[in-house]
Amino acid sequence: MHGADDTSSHTDDPIDGHAPDAPDSGNRLTAEELAFLLRDPMEQARQAERAARANRTRTERRAADPTYADRLRAGDRDRQRRRRRREAIGKPEPPEPPGVPLPDLTEAEAARRLVDHLDRCGTAQAAQLRRRPDRIRAYVEAFVAYRTLATGGTRPTRGGLAALLRSRFGREVTASQVQKLRDHVEAFAAAGGPWAVAGASAPTARDGRPAAGPA
Repeated sequence: MHGADDTSSHTDDPIDGHAPDAPDSGNRLTAEELAFLLRDPMEQARQAERAARANRTRTERRAADPTYADRLRAGDRDRQRRRRRREAIGKPEPPEPPGVPLPDLTEAEAARRLVDHLDRCGTAQAAQLRRRPDRIRAYVEAFVAYRTLATGGTRPTRGGLAALLRSRFGREVTASQVQKLRDHVEAFAAAGGPWAVAGASAPTARDGRPAAGPA
């Protein structure tokens, strides 16, 4: 005959169907955490030394080899572009700002206005541009292309400008070059600029602050 104490002593017996309490799963280490904790300290030190050595070598070579430095910078820019594209997935495209109105000028008139403007300017940038007729030519061609594409107040895209510059003038431009050409056309079209429309207001940057035009 068993007493009451004997009966209570078997209530937690696994054979009776009462499993012991399971450990808190929230405190369990992941496989990655276990691997990190079980790493050989000497191997950790060797890995850190290899990484430091590689960084020093890269820094020294970057300072001594401009071509290598350019490749590193290009790689950094490419990684940043990929990161921005990943972050932009699912986000709505920002609205494109409207185009800048341009006066109804022939190619020769646009060139003459720009040259006269540079002659009147006393800035170092204007003096530099006066010595670069090829750049003045590029700005005038960009003016013509911009005005052709900016129908209904739409701002020309970089791709559209590049395509028209290629087909109409035979000028090949990179994405960064066409961006600069578009920015210069818009700045020259600001109040006080050579391509300003009568009554044009001072330009503003894309964030709403006053923008400084070239020359």
